[in-house]
Amino acid sequence: MAFLDDLKGKIDAYVKQPYEIEETTIIPDTDTAKLTFGNKGLTCEYAFLFIDIRKSSQLHEIYGFTKAAKIYQSFHDINVRVIEENSGSVRAFDGDRVMGVFVVGSKNSNAVKAAMQIQWAIRTILNPKLGTQITCGCGIDYGKILVTKIGKGRDKNNNDLVWIGKADNYASHLANDANNTIIISTNSYNVLIEDRKVSDGKNMWQSKIITLKNGTKVNCYESTYGWVIH
Repeated sequence: MAFLDDLKGKIDAYVKQPYEIEETTIIPDTDTAKLTFGNKGLTCEYAFLFIDIRKSSQLHEIYGFTKAAKIYQSFHDINVRVIEENSGSVRAFDGDRVMGVFVVGSKNSNAVKAAMQIQWAIRTILNPKLGTQITCGCGIDYGKILVTKIGKGRDKNNNDLVWIGKADNYASHLANDANNTIIISTNSYNVLIEDRKVSDGKNMWQSKIITLKNGTKVNCYESTYGWVIH
């Protein structure tokens, strides 16, 4: 009964206690002191970049386990380095998928530049060096998000952050629809700085309509452009 009572007590605390929400200007992680396992959360406007390898489930079948591992390691190394170089932070890995979060400065423009540099690096560095033809999709959106901590207290292997809001889910959906391209929300497109919109006098983006899993049709913008890393 001790385990059952403990379980009920914990759920009662989550359900019955009021929620404390504090505004922040940082990208929190699991060690952020203000995020505990109680009813506490931080809120801010973030831009999200999701990058997802296409047909990743076939990698080990095509290349074998060790080369597939090299592909994953190289892919994630590119993502982390490029996202951090553009003032973002990686806050989730899920096998073939990465979630980057941006908050400072022109966060949407930073996310777009990161996505373009990632596409360029995969096409011109990763694929030639490993003899692969990996493609990925990138999705970007921004908006107000509530961040809270989940899992088990005092257990470093069983806790994480959950990002609650529209922007991260929307960015994830856009990444699913992108095939060797970058798809961004209309809101993100509207606040891009000029050199993320136009190259050599040409708009790098084309309007697009996609259908979400619930059947909702949404307007967005798609680009095939990369951004050379110097």
